Amino acid sequence: MIRYLIKNNAKLMGRSWVNVLLFAICPVIVSAVLISAFSDLMENYKERGEMRCGYSIESGSIWETAEEALKISGEQADIDFVRFDAEEPEEMISKNELSGFVQFESGKYKIYRVSDQPTQGAALEYFMSLFCDEMTNAKIDSVRKDSIETDTPAPDPAAKDQQMLGADPYENIKLNIEHPAFLKAVDSTGYYGIVFVLYYAWCAIICASGILTSEKKYGIRRRYAVSALNDLQLYLGRFVPLATVVFFGTIGAAILNSICFGTNWGNLLYAGVLFLVMTAAASALGLMFQSLTDNMIITVILTFSLVWIAGFFGGSFETYMFSDRPQILKELSPIYHCNRAMVEQAASGRTNYIPSAILYCAGIAVVCSLVSVAANSIRRRGRA
Repeated sequence: MIRYLIKNNAKLMGRSWVNVLLFAICPVIVSAVLISAFSDLMENYKERGEMRCGYSIESGSIWETAEEALKISGEQADIDFVRFDAEEPEEMISKNELSGFVQFESGKYKIYRVSDQPTQGAALEYFMSLFCDEMTNAKIDSVRKDSIETDTPAPDPAAKDQQMLGADPYENIKLNIEHPAFLKAVDSTGYYGIVFVLYYAWCAIICASGILTSEKKYGIRRRYAVSALNDLQLYLGRFVPLATVVFFGTIGAAILNSICFGTNWGNLLYAGVLFLVMTAAASALGLMFQSLTDNMIITVILTFSLVWIAGFFGGSFETYMFSDRPQILKELSPIYHCNRAMVEQAASGRTNYIPSAILYCAGIAVVCSLVSVAANSIRRRGRA
């Protein structure tokens, strides 16, 4: 009996063109729009890599004594400084394919940036700011040390501009350069081609709306009440076909996105397991609302509202990498864990969010299923 119920419900759900449209076609359409809309924006967030920068130094300036420290610090920051003194900075950038140019003059410097390399220009400005701070600190420490040895008062740090005009060497300058292992940059195809397939899967209850409405309308539940099926079997007769149809619909959308846009899903085993657990959680969540309210309209409103809020904080609309939402609210969203797990493992092959995403979704599936069985049991006994 239970197998017949699961098989029959699965056929009814799978044959519905509305379900095919919602879970297989709509994610592809929305992904296409967002991939196109945000392609240029997300293209700017790329790894800078090593850069080659030219420089010139005015003869007799303070910068000559710090030239060697500049080159050493530049190597630590993946900046190759090359000296040019013969021509104008713009000409040197054009002829030598430089990522920037620094012109050192007496007591000041000027940075020439390349318009189509904004990331390199910002990195060069930041590096020079750090380097000048270290030059100032080195000079002040040197003067203070000399003052202590000669019993003369130490100079006021506010006079650092005057101290910079000296000619003491800056051999001890050392920048604290770190090279953290950042995740690879994600483009719009690798982001929106994934997150909206996941987002639509959380609207799983729509797939079963026709069957649940018919059961109530035609009194099929009263027949279930006198059948040999227990409460758990009745629940599984809805849950298993719902989760199965949504799972394959989500897989279909993922395949279409891969074909149409070249979306990469990374490790297919990880992706498949996450799809399976996530669609189970989404199905159980919708069925819980239906069991508690016994009203399909209220169920859809509650489900869509909760999914929208979870998607809002989880990165479905605004990319989670650049979102300024409180982290604690992001962590509360199951969609956030699923998005991060899928996007990061697809982009770089590693992520810390697969365990949390699977456990979170599994917890939702188990808790919501227990609540649904309990609610249906109470309602069935009340009718008896």
